Amino acid sequence: MQTGKNDVLDSIFNKALTGDTLFIDRQALRTDFIPQDLPFRDEQITSIGQILSPILQESKPSNLLLYGKTGSGKTAVAKYVLNKFEETTKKHSKSISVAYSNARLAGSEYRVLVDLAHSLGMDMPFTGLPISEVLQRIYNNISENNLKVIFIIDEIDYLATHSKSSNDDMLYSLTRSSEHLGAGFISIMGISNDLNFKNFLDPRVLSSLNEEEILFPPYTVTQLSSILNKRIESAFKSKCVPPGTTNLCSALAGSEHGDARRAIELLRVAGELAERNDEKIVHEKYVREASQKIDKDRIYQAIKTLPIHEKTVLYAVSSGKETSTTGDVYNNYQRLCKKTGLDPLTQRRISGLLSELDTQGLVNASIINQGRHGRTKKISSYISQDIINKVLSDDSTAKILLI
Repeated sequence: MQTGKNDVLDSIFNKALTGDTLFIDRQALRTDFIPQDLPFRDEQITSIGQILSPILQESKPSNLLLYGKTGSGKTAVAKYVLNKFEETTKKHSKSISVAYSNARLAGSEYRVLVDLAHSLGMDMPFTGLPISEVLQRIYNNISENNLKVIFIIDEIDYLATHSKSSNDDMLYSLTRSSEHLGAGFISIMGISNDLNFKNFLDPRVLSSLNEEEILFPPYTVTQLSSILNKRIESAFKSKCVPPGTTNLCSALAGSEHGDARRAIELLRVAGELAERNDEKIVHEKYVREASQKIDKDRIYQAIKTLPIHEKTVLYAVSSGKETSTTGDVYNNYQRLCKKTGLDPLTQRRISGLLSELDTQGLVNASIINQGRHGRTKKISSYISQDIINKVLSDDSTAKILLI
């Protein structure tokens, strides 16, 4: 039996070694790939360049917020402009430091600051220090070296809605960093999928943010087709991807919210599925198969990347009644926290987390009007228990929930 498995693997690896592939450059279909040209974003590129340009004259630029739905090009444009900006500063012997952190992936204010520190070449422990101490070390380093720092905080809305305190201490301190710096400066570029995230910020942060805003509209289906055709030229061999396949990828992504990332991912996965089936053409059927595969994988990844309290809330919903109230979920959540040793959050905070899980499509949290009895939130899970159990069992911290 083992010999048969080895034969299959040998066949797969030999096929890969012979170069019999549909692809020229798979990198061109990666979500973090920054192309040389970003079509339909000239206005946003120009605006960011103009806002950042004072740094070339040793002046601090305005803080900047980029808004738009997922896949509207915010992160790609930000990195594209800053790559060009770094090229210019090096060419003219000007010093600039660019730091980047994805707040959702970092998971906490502390880890966001660690990302900033590491981008500045500083040693900083991943845990153990007060945020105030981390900030002070960063400020000392900037002042001592007269650094000009542009700090990109991707998914900055995550900080506003997941701050452990209501004071937004890190954002508040960063927006008033000039008060702590003897030389140099930090300018913040926030990127958000949520147009309303500022509603969650402390008024002090809002008043000191002093930002400029740039909106990224969703791509149209026609624009998505054009973007895909550019990527196809770089990624695939000639005539491997017919127009119908491109149009289907664009239509599926455009029917959601003009998500270029989704369109490119559909094309990549469809190409991989076609190649595994020894096809020379990426037919439309592989796009439909890719859509189903991506949706299944996305649910797994969406749950996997949730912080531990949100995983616990989701499990409290799925393992409880078929339809529960907020109180029911909170009671189950408290029981699970006791089981895992977590310090439970307040019921008000759990209600907020349920709303976020609802926004992500993981639970249904509908407000039901009960007439003279008032309104209540009815909560149920959209995700099968098998998928949730699979994610939790793969998580060394969360798997205790299943015991």
